[in-house]
Amino acid sequence: MQLTWKQKDFEEDLDFILFLQQDDKPVWWSKRLFEVFPSLNYEYARKLPESERLKYIRKEMEKLSVLHSDDIQNSIKIFQTNWAPVAKKLNQAFSSAFGCDCTKFLNDIVGFVGLDPVCPRNVQDYTFDVFYKFEPEYAIFVALHEITHFVWFYIWHEYFKDSPDEYDTPHLKWVLSEIVVETIIRNSEIGDLVKQPKYIAYSYFYDMEINGKILFDTMKKLYLERKDIYDFMEKSYNFVQQNEPELRKKIAEAEK
Repeated sequence: MQLTWKQKDFEEDLDFILFLQQDDKPVWWSKRLFEVFPSLNYEYARKLPESERLKYIRKEMEKLSVLHSDDIQNSIKIFQTNWAPVAKKLNQAFSSAFGCDCTKFLNDIVGFVGLDPVCPRNVQDYTFDVFYKFEPEYAIFVALHEITHFVWFYIWHEYFKDSPDEYDTPHLKWVLSEIVVETIIRNSEIGDLVKQPKYIAYSYFYDMEINGKILFDTMKKLYLERKDIYDFMEKSYNFVQQNEPELRKKIAEAEK
């Protein structure tokens, strides 16, 4: 596996930024942009009709793009420098975690650095975004988090032969991937590559009980007792399928 760091195209960056500012998107996503860029007026923007709000944000983000162009380039250099020692151990750590030779695939991963603090990913072309203001250590961890998703779905697809369209929200396979990334990183050599933050997955998963048991305790047991990664995939997916109504309900409550 290999990762290259590049600057995010501004228009592509802006597309997702504006997508999250639409009326039907959760506030906990949309507000993040205003938290990291104080020059944007949140109260003013939320009072505007959606079309006017998007125009306002576009205009302000165009200014910020020019203002922080050099900062983004500097961050790319810093992230590349901090990634170099991790890259040397990457294939070993992932091969051990997934039980297969990871040197044979995903040699074209790209980490785009830009203005969006929410940081989307694309599991079909193996790209992800990193906010240029991230501390280097956290940016490296985000990279490991996203690569774990990529490897998971690469192996998943090879095994199940299903549609990658099901790998994004709101599909259950996406929900599962957001859960297992914590389990795999925390309980494998991947977690040794960089200092781990408090939360690897969405914070609301950590005290979530499903079927009377802490969710991550169940997943950890399935992972540590796996016959191989396919066994873990089958059993973990079977678990979320059987408990989908309760899982969906608790996620919805947490995201209000």
